[in-house]
Amino acid sequence: MPKITLNLFKNELWRRAARHFAKAGHLTESADAWLAAGHNKQALNTLLKAGDRARVTPLLIREKRYKEAADLARLWLEELSLTPKRRAEEEIAARLNLAAALHFDRQRDQAQAAYEHARENLIQLNSTVTPLTEGKNWEALAAYGVLLKRPDLIRLGYEKALAAYGPSFNLQRLRSLGEYLEKVEDDLLLTHDLKERRAAWQPQSSLKRERERLWQALSEFTA
Repeated sequence: MPKITLNLFKNELWRRAARHFAKAGHLTESADAWLAAGHNKQALNTLLKAGDRARVTPLLIREKRYKEAADLARLWLEELSLTPKRRAEEEIAARLNLAAALHFDRQRDQAQAAYEHARENLIQLNSTVTPLTEGKNWEALAAYGVLLKRPDLIRLGYEKALAAYGPSFNLQRLRSLGEYLEKVEDDLLLTHDLKERRAAWQPQSSLKRERERLWQALSEFTA
């Protein structure tokens, strides 16, 4: 089957899945399917219905609806001020999305103030939260770097996130590393390094580890 035909077939399957999920009331899954089919506007409308501010705000920015994105980010921050637990997990992302929306809306002074506030909070919060929340906060900085096309912030955010997750949260670390790879695929040296790290962090069965240990011992013995 030609590649173009195959892609059209896949997109139609995603569209059907999106409608099926929406009819069943699974709005987040429906939005994911719309995104996979390449329909950002349908995904955005679905996420708006779901009230998923964390995903709606960056989508609004990508759709160049900057004022809406800024208003939504402010509303998001107001809600977080009333819920301390969610505040620790989402405040950094909300402030960075506000900064990005203001930046693209050419309100540069306000954007810089929002960004600096977010960076200050990032340091303060990360000294008091769990490694999972710390990693998520650093990933928010990386996402901000993606929106503004800032490779330095993308790398800083993901590297800090990987360090925060560490071996204790390896599944999250591998997920974050996979996203990191997608964002820096044009940097050949970095992608090579990341692929090596991914191979080293992949979980191995005890039998495979024992086989490798024995081969290593045999190699040293016969050297």
